[in-house]
Amino acid sequence: MAEMTEVRLGGLVLGGDDPDRLSAWYRAVFVPSAEPGTVLTVGGSRLIFERRDDLEKSAREPGRILINFYVEDIEAVTARLKAMDGTRWIRPVEEFGPGLIATVEDPDGNYAQIVEFARTGAGR
Repeated sequence: MAEMTEVRLGGLVLGGDDPDRLSAWYRAVFVPSAEPGTVLTVGGSRLIFERRDDLEKSAREPGRILINFYVEDIEAVTARLKAMDGTRWIRPVEEFGPGLIATVEDPDGNYAQIVEFARTGAGR
């Protein structure tokens, strides 16, 4: 058997009762130019949205897994979120060591973190 020299995450599957709705939310927030569908490519990895009948309507422990999205402009992403009805902010934009971070809840109760690493002249 060949030794693996590199491992990379190919994707993450999010299960729920309405994968089209969940996919549409992630697309609208993070990749507005993406075509509709239940597979969304984000930065070379895939978010796959799958219909599951064995799950509760909302994540029981949403903080167990945090989906991090590294962005170049946190203000643009948060503006899209603020324009959407019903966005639940777990943690508003705040400074942390190397930049800015915010946490929101997706329509199924999973937590998504938006991270912008420091830009020159940042310090808001």
